[in-house]
Amino acid sequence: MEDYSKEWFTFRIGKFTASKCHMLMGDKGGITTQTAKTYILDKVAEELSDPHWVEELYKDRATQWGIDLEPDASEYYSLAFNLNVDKPDPQSPEWCDEISCSPDGIVYPQHENNYGIEIKCPYNRSNHVKHMLLMEERDLKSTMKEYYWQVLMNMLIFEFNYYEFISYDPRFIGKNRMFVLPFKIENVNDDIKRLKENLLLAVKEKHRIINLINAQ
Repeated sequence: MEDYSKEWFTFRIGKFTASKCHMLMGDKGGITTQTAKTYILDKVAEELSDPHWVEELYKDRATQWGIDLEPDASEYYSLAFNLNVDKPDPQSPEWCDEISCSPDGIVYPQHENNYGIEIKCPYNRSNHVKHMLLMEERDLKSTMKEYYWQVLMNMLIFEFNYYEFISYDPRFIGKNRMFVLPFKIENVNDDIKRLKENLLLAVKEKHRIINLINAQ
């Protein structure tokens, strides 16, 4: 399933996805924040709309830059570390078919467990520098929480105990072209549990609103 294709958008209708799950993770209020409420209403709107009206993502210059470079970044990572990387289709977990995500790649080491990778290709070079200054998982949480929660949702749904956040910019020289930040389950497990709880609460709230509307 090609990213940003009509099939891809159709699969995501009504589902809470990794790229926006941070909207449900406000430090104060969880799914009761205005940001979370807006996201839930967006999913209600998708559920109640004609599926033929699939909204395509507006691709500004920065978004298109990332889309175009992601395959190159995946290949660069594969060659640099001599690892096999495959791009999976979006998936939903067995415990809830109303959430979904798709890692940018699944890595298949020869003698270790599989793990996922999240690739970012910043349009602004200074953002790549910011990524290179990250030391541990919580640094990403404090600076770019949308990326942090995106990684955690992929770990949750695909049941990965290890993940890598990757920043790639071909304009840099040598080893600075790619930066890798490891995510270990023991360091983020509490947040993953909280994420699952909030996702299920959001699904429940979505159904409450839909039932309220349909009962009128």
